[in-house]
Amino acid sequence: GCDASVLLNSKGSNKAEKDGPPNVSLHGFFIIDNAKKAVEAACPGVVSCADILALAARDAVFLSGGPGWDVPKGRKDGTISKASETIQLPSPTFNISQLQKSFSQRGLSMEDLVALSGNKFPSPKLHHLLFF
Repeated sequence: GCDASVLLNSKGSNKAEKDGPPNVSLHGFFIIDNAKKAVEAACPGVVSCADILALAARDAVFLSGGPGWDVPKGRKDGTISKASETIQLPSPTFNISQLQKSFSQRGLSMEDLVALSGNKFPSPKLHHLLFF
């Protein structure tokens, strides 16, 4: 969800969100990990991974030719992550008809699907903001 819980690793018998079937196509976690390490070195305990993800999503959209926007800061990182909570996410293998149905069930239009899908989704975070 909005708390960066998708970054948490599975532990013991708990399978985390990142290991849930709809999320197996997510990658690049090391980028956020590296950003967090750099930020922590400069100002320990101040910036959350959730804020880093939100800023990275904004920057990715802007750098790919999309709009820019102010990102409010102050999100708290989640401490719970369960793969079972990913079952309502659309599969990365969905075709356009399946995606359209999934979006419409959440009150989203075809225009929303196109805007958010780009190269699947411009950011895993945007995907999770909508479907968690």
